[in-house]
Amino acid sequence: MLLISERKAYRILDDLDGWIDTVAQRYGVPSAVIKAILFQEMTSIDHLDPLVDLVVLTGLTRKKDSSTGYAQIFGYVGLNAINYAVDRGLATYESLGIRTDHRLDPENRRDVKQVWLLLHRNRKANIEIAALNLLCAAEEMTGRTDFESLSEDELKLVLTRYNANVTHVTSYGERAYARYLEFCKD
Repeated sequence: MLLISERKAYRILDDLDGWIDTVAQRYGVPSAVIKAILFQEMTSIDHLDPLVDLVVLTGLTRKKDSSTGYAQIFGYVGLNAINYAVDRGLATYESLGIRTDHRLDPENRRDVKQVWLLLHRNRKANIEIAALNLLCAAEEMTGRTDFESLSEDELKLVLTRYNANVTHVTSYGERAYARYLEFCKD
């Protein structure tokens, strides 16, 4: 059973519109792209997601990471997106809500947990880091981060990469692109 209906997802996006626009302007990721990903992810959250989050939060099992928040990002994925932004001078650890005296390490459980907790507890950070993950995906898949220059197929590939480590467009990328077109009309 899904926890966020399409109707509720639209309301959430409306409520977060100002923040999404701020993040879009800050990083050059169109708000329609961010909204498409958020919509895709929110409307896929089911009753097991909060349970898995609880398992990670409590640390009672070997499971140390899960997708979390509206953007359904894993801690290690968020960590890599944060490092990407810091390495390129787009942000600092501090500006993203991370306290550290070293470069975040995806092999360091404490680093991954710190990012996961931020993603889990802070909706604004979750959305901001989703945008950074989209920048990573764009650079990885197309060699550039100028979303305005991406072709339809390239954007579908970037949207796909947000969700899966593949080099071809999936149905997820197709659906997210259709949502992107919808949000472009707003």
